[in-house]
Amino acid sequence: MKYQLDDSYIDDISNALLYRPNMDSYPLSFIGCFITSDNWDEKALKELKKKSGAYFLVGLQIDDNEFKCLDIIEGIVKCQPEDVNQVVKLLDISPRGLIGIDVNDIKNLFKREKSYKFIQTHIANAFETDMIKNAANELVGQFPENLNIKGLLLGMEGSESPPLDTISYIVAFIAKNVIADELYTYYCTSISDEHESFRLRAIYAEDY
Repeated sequence: MKYQLDDSYIDDISNALLYRPNMDSYPLSFIGCFITSDNWDEKALKELKKKSGAYFLVGLQIDDNEFKCLDIIEGIVKCQPEDVNQVVKLLDISPRGLIGIDVNDIKNLFKREKSYKFIQTHIANAFETDMIKNAANELVGQFPENLNIKGLLLGMEGSESPPLDTISYIVAFIAKNVIADELYTYYCTSISDEHESFRLRAIYAEDY
């Protein structure tokens, strides 16, 4: 079943937000993101979910410490501290773009696997063909060798909507160079405020 709300409510809610324990209030969101090392316990997470109205919670792990409250969250994304906001932007799916997904697709991805890793690449001169190819190559180069991906979410973001041939090239390149379950591979596009930029963001679950 799709997670649907009336339009007046949707206009007031973000797709994904990052929450910290010391916030005075918790704005509404569909996906509540939090940093696992921020001393969240089970009680605090239940309160976060209730106050934020979140459909589900996703923890962002920026260190090597395992998180204990996995039973009340949907999943974990491992990333570098400087990439936290980029992960949130990937999960904050945008209706602006040629390819769109919704929160149910992301929830379905986390049902496939609990733990994901984040990678990204960013270029300027966004829509030059060679630069797009370099970005796709650079992203694929960040996947471990002999990796069989159990789940993948790839976001393409540009200062203007990526052309269809650009999207098709990236999708085909990923499919050719990465072993992944097609049923649990999701692509989405969005528009950035960055001038003349193009960024690829991805989270993936490993299966060696």
